[in-house]
Amino acid sequence: MVPLVSPLVYNLAVVISKLTRKTKVDPAEWDQRVERFFARAKPLLERQAGFAGIELVKTDGGLLEATRWHSMDDCRRYVRDGAAATVAVFADALFPTAPYPDGAWTRENVEE
Repeated sequence: MVPLVSPLVYNLAVVISKLTRKTKVDPAEWDQRVERFFARAKPLLERQAGFAGIELVKTDGGLLEATRWHSMDDCRRYVRDGAAATVAVFADALFPTAPYPDGAWTRENVEE
């Protein structure tokens, strides 16, 4: 499985926010949808303090969205102040969540 990485430049990051979920997207449409997602999410993410990068990885029937941050405080602001929810709306529009009971979203923030 090869990660699809945003054209955004990666800076040294110490915190990764990982959002995982199942999706009902046809694998043949994945690449096209990834480009559209990055075009929508990039302007918002670049305005967030401490943002260092993003990648989308296709998993078995789902996706992993990993955003990188310079500090845990930057990551918390992203999650709590609404930018993460906005990016999730962009992602769900292009990668619709699988129907119940497979539609659970899980977020984990980890320090490197």
